[in-house]
Amino acid sequence: MAYEKLKMGVSPITKTVFVGRLNKKGNMWLDGKRDFTNEFLSCVEQYFSPGSETEITAGEKVLIVIKAEKPKAAKK
Repeated sequence: MAYEKLKMGVSPITKTVFVGRLNKKGNMWLDGKRDFTNEFLSCVEQYFSPGSETEITAGEKVLIVIKAEKPKAAKK
């Protein structure tokens, strides 16, 4: 698959993140799709550093504020 043709999508029922190619209408996956949920969540975990706060916007529709807490020190 060519990189520029790959698209991501989320199943509204299972919340699974998929990667694949869509048809011209954008309503059907071509050549199947790949479950990319674990890789996606791993990237999100790496992107947000502990103690950070990040705002994400997607057009004018969505504002997401993510607060990544610093891990608490283990008690001895």
